[in-house]
Amino acid sequence: MLSFNVDDDITLELPQMHHADELARVVRDNVERLQKWMPWAAGDYDERSARTFIQHNLNALSDTGSFGLLIRHGGEVAGTIGFHDLDTVNRSAHIGYWISKDFEGRGIITRCCRVLIDHLFDDLDLNRVQINCNVENTRSRAIPERLGFEFEGIQRQAEWLNGEFRDWAIYATLKQDWKRRNSKP
Repeated sequence: MLSFNVDDDITLELPQMHHADELARVVRDNVERLQKWMPWAAGDYDERSARTFIQHNLNALSDTGSFGLLIRHGGEVAGTIGFHDLDTVNRSAHIGYWISKDFEGRGIITRCCRVLIDHLFDDLDLNRVQINCNVENTRSRAIPERLGFEFEGIQRQAEWLNGEFRDWAIYATLKQDWKRRNSKP
């Protein structure tokens, strides 16, 4: 099974159908704050919704090579992280993530992003990784900024969210820049 160790407390693992109940519970516990930023976060998110996400994720892995992973902290589901829009011709992908309110503010997403980005550059030989954030989501925008991504601009009305079009802040890093910033002496 696809998994990564981030540190002693955090692992990333490919969600399976037996995770649906736990994932649905965490989403429901966080749905009010997720709805503000995530088009998929519906008030009626249930185990069936989680199963649909898991099946879509498994299909994407099989069809395109992209995947989403559960973030586990101390064995407990804390959120998800993954990459999508994998472009093997241009060797690029986009990263997305969310974290439970119970684990927010601990640097977990930043650490998980580092592991995923290393995988994308080292194992998949990508050249570019992009993170799109709602322009108003300052907590989410802090992640690529903390990671040293370049702010490339605003993509206007890029997302339909809660009955209106919303703008995205576009951040990206290139393999050469990531390696230079993160090389061990």
